Amino acid sequence: MTSMNCRSLASTSFNKDSPVLLQSVSVDVRIEGFIANVESTQIYKNVSKDPIEVRYEFPMDDESVVYHFEAQIEDRVIIAECQEKQQAEETYGDAVREGYVAVLTQESDFASDIFSCLVGNLPPNAKAVVKFGYVTELSLQPDGILTFLLPTILNSRYNPSAQFGGTTNPPDDTSVKIEEDQPYKFEIRATIINPGVITSVSATKDELNVKLNEDKTRAEVTLAKPFVADHDFTLDVSFDEVAKPHIIIEKGEESKDGILKRDVLMLNFFPELKADDYTSKHEFIFVVDRSGSMGGPRIAMAKETLLLFLKSLAPGCYFNIIGFGSSFEVLFPDGSREYAEDSLKAATELQQTMGADFGGTEILQPLRHIYDKPTLPTHIRQILLFTDGQVRNFAAVIELVKKNANNTRLFSFGIGEGASTSLVKGIARAGRGRAEFTKEGDRLQPLVVKTLKAAMQLAVTDLHLEWQLESGGSSDIVQLPKDLPPLFAGERLIIYAMALSDKVVLDGKVHLKGKIGERPLEFGLDVDSTKSIEDGSFSIHRLAAKAQIKQLQDAGKDENKAAIVLLSTAANVISCHTSMVGVDKHRKEKVSGDLVRKNVPVMRDSRVQMYKTRSMRSSRAMRSDTEYQAMMSVQRCIPAPPPSRNLVSLESDAEGCAPKRRHSALPVAANATARFPNIPPSFQSGQVAPESRGEPTYLSVVSLQKFSGEWELDKDLAEIMKSSIEILEKAAPVKAQNVWATVLALCYLDVKFGDKRDEWEMVDRKARQWLDLQDRDGHTLDDLMAKARAVIDQL
Repeated sequence: MTSMNCRSLASTSFNKDSPVLLQSVSVDVRIEGFIANVESTQIYKNVSKDPIEVRYEFPMDDESVVYHFEAQIEDRVIIAECQEKQQAEETYGDAVREGYVAVLTQESDFASDIFSCLVGNLPPNAKAVVKFGYVTELSLQPDGILTFLLPTILNSRYNPSAQFGGTTNPPDDTSVKIEEDQPYKFEIRATIINPGVITSVSATKDELNVKLNEDKTRAEVTLAKPFVADHDFTLDVSFDEVAKPHIIIEKGEESKDGILKRDVLMLNFFPELKADDYTSKHEFIFVVDRSGSMGGPRIAMAKETLLLFLKSLAPGCYFNIIGFGSSFEVLFPDGSREYAEDSLKAATELQQTMGADFGGTEILQPLRHIYDKPTLPTHIRQILLFTDGQVRNFAAVIELVKKNANNTRLFSFGIGEGASTSLVKGIARAGRGRAEFTKEGDRLQPLVVKTLKAAMQLAVTDLHLEWQLESGGSSDIVQLPKDLPPLFAGERLIIYAMALSDKVVLDGKVHLKGKIGERPLEFGLDVDSTKSIEDGSFSIHRLAAKAQIKQLQDAGKDENKAAIVLLSTAANVISCHTSMVGVDKHRKEKVSGDLVRKNVPVMRDSRVQMYKTRSMRSSRAMRSDTEYQAMMSVQRCIPAPPPSRNLVSLESDAEGCAPKRRHSALPVAANATARFPNIPPSFQSGQVAPESRGEPTYLSVVSLQKFSGEWELDKDLAEIMKSSIEILEKAAPVKAQNVWATVLALCYLDVKFGDKRDEWEMVDRKARQWLDLQDRDGHTLDDLMAKARAVIDQL
């Protein structure tokens, strides 16, 4: 009997003589509101003369819920059921040894966003039609767009030493680059249904055919061109009134057991807060992944994101930057510094020279370095982490973050195709922050503003639900998960709840209550049983079960295993402690010989350099982004390092002992102008170059803002407004030129780029805070804005 290892949803043998050929992949997506129900079908064929075992892996979003798995072999359909993991493995192993056809699927032991599947005893010349059903929440973007993500890229994960939470026997890396030919069909179809009007449907990188019905409440979507799995597929959908708070009640079924028997509610809140609920009294520590896997466009995106954050910080905060790989380096080794002109200059100089040249991904050590230091007595510590998350010790990282969540919040950015959702989302949950993902070509400014607003917000405490129902109260409803996720202003907060009996009448009100500082918060929703729905897939039930399972998993306690297994099997969803297994006992294939497993390569991002062991140290000679920079004509000027800057680098010694301290003066380009596609040169260098600027963008204006929040009335600002310093000075109603320049800049942004306000909102906030402290010669800010508007209208 031969064993075959096929990895990835987009995997292939790239060899026509292989015993197993992947012939096609088709994905059918049904989107209703904030929920996507997905069926993925893969067809494999055994072209050998012997029965074989097929094994393959595929990526899955960390919060997706796999609830159905089946394999059709010839005229037989094997439907798997959820069992405790070890029991399922034994059921599968026994069946295969006895000659039965069997199937098994489960989460990887190394990461919850990688799934593996086994089909044992696939007969000669037989086809295996394998189907997965899963449900997932759509993410809500800052501009109100809902995004469905289909992961197709499965990049290798860096494995640190066991001392730092790595695994002792990681699987072999059999990956190949995505630039190879794709010898199979990959089809994606989507149906979108919404009570209100569907206003737009688009994909980030793929051309679509979209057919809307007459009232625009249903859309059928297909690909205009064959899909090539060199990127994760994203589908963006816009609805009318997408941010309207509401409740969906999904009915249970009396014949089912456990959670599927009860009614489950999905509560969607969109809370708003006051200006006083934000503060600049924060310490921001930016932790940037500079490992080899961040090469090419990933390090460029990380640098661009970091720059946008640095330009958006408010006076009064403190900040620091740590770059990490096999070792890590700290911008200000003596501790975070106050946001000021000199500290910002040092930070932007470092940002310009960053490369993906630090070897492997040792994320645990820089986090330990941060947590080992006391928090500032006057400022709230926030970590902002940029990484592709390609590590195997994510459990150890999450445990460390969770242990320190009471004094430090953590916000994460997943960078690039195939970024690990298990790490990026897991550490954000553990750190009571939030996660964002960005890929090449994305507009970063809205995500930066959204995250910075969340980080500057005071934490909401004592968050809980109170029910006022016609029959029953809070004791008759259980919320899922037990501990509510953090609340951030203007962002969707989803909470699930389950009725404990069929006697509960789901009519009345539910209140979300808490405190921000000493101020009480309350947000209410109407509960209306007449609007309940029935869904044969039990999508909301299974999302609720997964939310509770994730919280139990993240707690990392052994005593939670029984509760996870009970809830997982009742809802028929896969977890870290359960698998799905099925056996066809109606037909046996003769089995002879020992199992032989051969690896079939994985398709991965060809621009990503993989590092598998900790032996890779920080090597300045190994800049994995060099080839990409050359390809993109990225030009950098790196003069000799100035004597005034000396960063501290810390790295573990060869024996894995405590970190040793070494100093390395990195080359700093005071006038470096590394170019990025979404940011003009002026934003990077602080200087506006009229010949390269072209038609002004809002970033052209933002780039001229000083760290304090003000603008200067100079030639650059005048040229953007297509005027002159003399004309603008003559129209000034106040003596202070910088006050007038700041008002003009804000008014210009509002007039010309009001549709992008969510992208320069933090810039506006910083400028208004500065203006509040200035002498305006008796004018109110509204009065000055009106006068500035009159000037701009005449330009």
